[in-house]
Amino acid sequence: MNTRCPYCNYLATEHETLDNQKNPKEGDISFCIECGEVSKYFEGCLIPVDVYDLDKATRKEIRGIQTAWLRTKMILKTKQNRKVLKGEKP
Repeated sequence: MNTRCPYCNYLATEHETLDNQKNPKEGDISFCIECGEVSKYFEGCLIPVDVYDLDKATRKEIRGIQTAWLRTKMILKTKQNRKVLKGEKP
């Protein structure tokens, strides 16, 4: 299943749900690994979703995912910057 993020247009070719299902179902929430935004599956597509419309437990889970995603992005960027400073290709 290929989907596009409605925020950044990133093409996702693989999906895994929080309960380890490989293909999301109607109404499942999606987190874009490119831009960090949250969407919802609707009729085979991703549509924007307001996180504050979701229940408290889901919002908390999303915050944890976003925190991990931001830390990972920061670590990767730091490694790239170190290579540039050493004169290596990132």
